[in-house]
Amino acid sequence: MRRRLGTVLLSAVLLVGGTTAVPASAEPAPDGDARTAACKAQPDRGVRCVGVTAKFNHKISQGRSAALSVKLDPRIDIPGARVEIDLPAALRFAGDPDGFEVSRHSSALPANGGSVTTAVRTVDLTAGRKTSYSLPVEAVAGGELSVRVRVLPPKGYGVGIEEPVLATVGEDQASSRLGLAKGPFEASAVPEDAKPTAPTELSAEGLGTEGLAEPHSDDPAAAEGQGVGAQALTCVRGSFNYQDAGGAWRNSANLQVQVWDEDPANSDDLLTVGLTDDNGAYRLCFDNSTDARGGQDVYLVFVTQNGQWGVERDDDDEYEFRSGQRDNLGDGTTTDFGALHPTDARLHGSLRAYSWANAASAWTPGDCWDSKDTDCRRIDINWHPDDDPGGSFYRPGEDEIYLVPQDADDRNVVAHEIGHAVMDDVYDDNTFDTQCPSPHIITRTSSRPCAWSEGFGDWYGVAVFNDPVYVDGGVSPFTVDFENHTWGTAGWDNGDAVEGRVAGALWDLVDGVGEAPWDQYGEGLTNVWNTFLNHRDTTFQEYWNHRAGDGHEVGAPALGSLFQNTVDYGFRNPLTNHVPLERPTPEPDHNYRFDTVMRFWSVVAVRPPATADYDLSLYDDQAQNQLLGFSGQAAGVTDFVAVNSNRREAGDYYPRVSDVSGTGDYRIEADETEGIFSGSPTVTLGAGRLAAVWDICLTAGEKATYTVTPSGTGQDAELFVFDADRTGADNVDSRSGAAESGTAGGPGQPESVAVTLPEGCHGLVVVNKAGSGTYTLTKS
Repeated sequence: MRRRLGTVLLSAVLLVGGTTAVPASAEPAPDGDARTAACKAQPDRGVRCVGVTAKFNHKISQGRSAALSVKLDPRIDIPGARVEIDLPAALRFAGDPDGFEVSRHSSALPANGGSVTTAVRTVDLTAGRKTSYSLPVEAVAGGELSVRVRVLPPKGYGVGIEEPVLATVGEDQASSRLGLAKGPFEASAVPEDAKPTAPTELSAEGLGTEGLAEPHSDDPAAAEGQGVGAQALTCVRGSFNYQDAGGAWRNSANLQVQVWDEDPANSDDLLTVGLTDDNGAYRLCFDNSTDARGGQDVYLVFVTQNGQWGVERDDDDEYEFRSGQRDNLGDGTTTDFGALHPTDARLHGSLRAYSWANAASAWTPGDCWDSKDTDCRRIDINWHPDDDPGGSFYRPGEDEIYLVPQDADDRNVVAHEIGHAVMDDVYDDNTFDTQCPSPHIITRTSSRPCAWSEGFGDWYGVAVFNDPVYVDGGVSPFTVDFENHTWGTAGWDNGDAVEGRVAGALWDLVDGVGEAPWDQYGEGLTNVWNTFLNHRDTTFQEYWNHRAGDGHEVGAPALGSLFQNTVDYGFRNPLTNHVPLERPTPEPDHNYRFDTVMRFWSVVAVRPPATADYDLSLYDDQAQNQLLGFSGQAAGVTDFVAVNSNRREAGDYYPRVSDVSGTGDYRIEADETEGIFSGSPTVTLGAGRLAAVWDICLTAGEKATYTVTPSGTGQDAELFVFDADRTGADNVDSRSGAAESGTAGGPGQPESVAVTLPEGCHGLVVVNKAGSGTYTLTKS
């Protein structure tokens, strides 16, 4: 299903479960609340609060006019609904439509002919009261034309709706028609200056001829099975192309090409069949000796279907584009049919959708959508330029996708729906209850099964194109960036019941570029895909558990990628000795791990912003049930906990940082001992470094004064000494438990403490409150 945006700034959000787009700068109110309860909630498209129908009252030919009828059927009161009507360059309004403002502007969409005339008005709609408009439209030129009628409610009143109206304008009424012809459709040459290119960087994989039409002939020579002489082997070549939504010419790869012999006496003969290559090109050869009348009279039919996917108008009715005919081809010749394209620009959408499916096939591992299959499933896409099925969605019972007309232009939408089809194929049609609300919003909590199903589709929809930004250019366009969101991103809920978070987690597991602060991992596609292939998971948690069983990485590096996307399956951010980490406001709490290896003192410290109060807890177990120490100083004060590994075994510890008040980035650092204090040791601490610790080993009754002196005026040190006999049974103590401390000297000044301690090795901690440079320590 297509996704939807929630009540957030659109630059960071996306809609799910039927997608409706809103302008990227808008801040939409949620749909599906009490206001829109009477609206038609469709899981594939979101909440529709107004019905729209539009049609011409009769055929329209050049120089003639017809009335365009527009009817609106609101289900609720909608204040300030915007009505827009787009006419392509070949049509114009006959006079100024009453109540509408009319403007003309350029358009890159090929079917518009270079420009669009738009009539706009704003109207207050009343529930149950239909509103109708009749606008006279005149044809100034001929062609296959598409009029677009849109209704855009304000935020919080449902989604925007677009209704296309198709008309073929001929020189007279006899050559004109409403709607779309039955087909096959005409193919014609692309402009001589056109240079078609591939629509994506993915190389199209050759699919072979399985699933294509079978050549056949009723000519006697063919029936007798005569061999093909080298001199009778004749070939055709050329390419097939289309224009994308921006007007650029693109190759159509893996498109079925059928070579036919026109036979007036009998049915036409299908001579051979093949597929276009990565450049949309083909070269097909056949026996030219089977036509009793001489050389074959050849025409080509290009079909939007191969053995693995197809685009069709109706059930099993693919688009067919027929070339012109070349008569009496000579034996042993190669005839170039040139670069062709669908003459009707409105039908280029079928090839756009086809190309996105081609990209998805090229990206998906294996020879089939499910690489374990030996008989590949074909995924069909239902698309019609003037048929809105109520949204874009995948229907599992049919193994088919349905697209609204404008979605053929949107690669992410098409690939998202293919992602659903791939999951259905991999799961062998064992569907599960996704528990998706209608609508379900990509950035909001739905359910864990819904988040897995839709989140997988979201991820697949961007992964195919190696771009984390999902773009829906529909009636209410929006984008969402699956890379750049984390804890605290406006408009996003947290956890694995949010499909956007699941999509982001999958993206970060695969991609090779880490994002601060927690995503520093990327493993490529293989392991992520294989776990998906080998299990029928219904939630992301199930998937993760199976990933562990498959022997793939589920430790801190991978858990960091999940945590970046607010999915916390026990992430404990590793701390490396003497390496500080900078992290944002700890909302929720941030959890860490550090390991001691030496039988000396160690310390873990946290420096909050000057106006924030963050507390530090230290636990003995990963589940953080066994509290060892706690430091809860005031705002701006460095918290730390010291551990005496002279008296407890070295091992793993689990710090937790909690936000008491304030916000802002903080630093955390774990430090094992600098060694046993001897002579006048020095330590260099950069501005990011927080602390250093020594073992001070004293005899019974020994009195000593320890001093720390900075090398520069910008340095500000604090000095603490811990009595090994006063750290309790756990041999852990916090800042406030120090036997002696020196903190009042200020920047550039030394700090000293005088102690008389029992015999043993005690702890001395220097805290770098501010500044960067070298500290010298002395004992007197």
